[in-house]
Amino acid sequence: MFQLSKTAMLRLLSLATLTAIVVGMVAWPRQSSAAARSPSEVPDTYPPYLAEYYPQTGHSAVNSFELFWRNTPNALFVLGYPISRPFIEESFTNPGEYYRVQYFERAILEEHPQNYGTPYYILGRLLGTQLAKGRENEPPFQPVPDTRDGTWDSVTRHTLRNSPAPFRNFWLNNGGLAVFGRPISEQFQEVNQADGRTYWVQYFERQRMEWHPDEPDPRYRILLGLLGNEYRDANHRNNPAFTPAPRDDARSLPRPFIYGYNAHLYQDREPWQDRKRVLQLVKNSGFGWVRQQVRWMDLHDRSGAIYWEELDDIVRDANEMGVKLFISVVAAPGWATDNGRNGLPNRANIDQFAYFMGEMAKRYRGRVGAYQIWNEQNLAVENGGRVASAALYMDVLVAGARAIKANDPYAIVVSGPPAATETNNPNIAISDLAFFRQMFADPRFRQVVDAIGVHAGGTSNPPDSMWPDRPGPGPNFVTSREFYFRRVEDYRALALQFGLGDRQMWITEFGWATRNNTPGYEFGNQISFEQQAEWIVRAFQIGRREYAPWMGAMFLWNLNFAVPWAQREGNPLHEQASFGILNGDWSPRPAYLALQRMPKD
Repeated sequence: MFQLSKTAMLRLLSLATLTAIVVGMVAWPRQSSAAARSPSEVPDTYPPYLAEYYPQTGHSAVNSFELFWRNTPNALFVLGYPISRPFIEESFTNPGEYYRVQYFERAILEEHPQNYGTPYYILGRLLGTQLAKGRENEPPFQPVPDTRDGTWDSVTRHTLRNSPAPFRNFWLNNGGLAVFGRPISEQFQEVNQADGRTYWVQYFERQRMEWHPDEPDPRYRILLGLLGNEYRDANHRNNPAFTPAPRDDARSLPRPFIYGYNAHLYQDREPWQDRKRVLQLVKNSGFGWVRQQVRWMDLHDRSGAIYWEELDDIVRDANEMGVKLFISVVAAPGWATDNGRNGLPNRANIDQFAYFMGEMAKRYRGRVGAYQIWNEQNLAVENGGRVASAALYMDVLVAGARAIKANDPYAIVVSGPPAATETNNPNIAISDLAFFRQMFADPRFRQVVDAIGVHAGGTSNPPDSMWPDRPGPGPNFVTSREFYFRRVEDYRALALQFGLGDRQMWITEFGWATRNNTPGYEFGNQISFEQQAEWIVRAFQIGRREYAPWMGAMFLWNLNFAVPWAQREGNPLHEQASFGILNGDWSPRPAYLALQRMPKD
């Protein structure tokens, strides 16, 4: 936390005490006709879902409020720390209109859904205007003629100058219009009633600036009022939205934590499949989401025709059953790749991929909650036998994400998760950390991604273990961090390094195999059903509590893959079946029952 000199602190507190605020709503730019007329009409907040927890106040700045805070120069001084969670509040200058707001020490920010996609989605409330209410006839607040020197605001007809106080530079360097609004007075001298001294001041739509030229620290020669605190104290003493909470409390998260499964929902006409039974099992365990992989190659013909067929049924059934869908799109059609195999599309067909994703988002708008673009794209096996470059993947990701948002702005876009590996061989894999670095270094990543997709493989290691400080029991898959659930901590460190710490991560696959007959998965033979249950529950606890608020979702691999492997393929010991928490006859394993009992919030 920044430190003010004692003199500056007293003056700042004096200024805050002086201001008697009645909150107003932002008047520009907005469309009054788009305002919600009741709390229930306020639309859901748009992605991305972000969180940055501040122990100084016990609150997280979340979602686009956090993004606004992050993009505001000198935000700690200009806006202050968050002091509430978002909540719906009526406008006091336009009674009957409602907005989602989040309070900060020095400002109240509100969402304007009609401005989504513009710099004005988040705007500060007109606290300065309300502070000056009733003073319109005083000389400093009366409009002045155009000064013809570039300092005159044609809307409010006031000037913004650097003389005698350097308010113009401060305005320009600390957020400008979006943070302070337009000037509503000229500079003038006013007595601070708290200390009896006279200062140069200027009023703006959203703030009041006061010049303290004798302050030793030049950073604090212009002081702003703690207007958010003032309005909270005057009007919200019993509002639970202002109650501090620990960082792992559900109230500190940007959205409710997502508990999900990877499940197989296709082939409902087969005798072994029962899609509604799968969805009911999801609900019976207290989970709310399913991740379903969809192969682009199966739906999109070279002619341009798209055959939705059973995917329509999956979306319909999931919505009717109250289960949210997360679609992971993989496997380009052979006609869209250089070698005729089913990896990422070549650059000549990225537009075709974008078209496909846009049509999917348009068709399922409001019915599919999230989309993931590709899966383990650092592996050759996911790219037709040769590792794809991160540059190609980013082009695919950007095109797909923009097409999704153009057709369903509420859909969450999740980046593809590199598989955990230290291998660097163009015929096998690129290291997951190297691939993440290359993705994170591309400035477009932040622009198009709402959540960072990661995978967390545990092999035969318990979820709390980690190389080298706390290695697993062995005998194999021990001496590299790639073999541990906590590998996601390395991904988080990279995200922080690249300035992506406010982006939540979603674990879209994790789990532990049990006894199986698949070469390469022998580590599962050491894990009993009871251990599997214990480790899965513990992993969820770590993700939900210890990784809060930066972990937003966890999708277990898997729910029901044992059913087709046992009943269709006749191999109940295949590794995919061994990761499941249902047996091939649909009976629950201990892990399913443990997850059913596990508290969820």
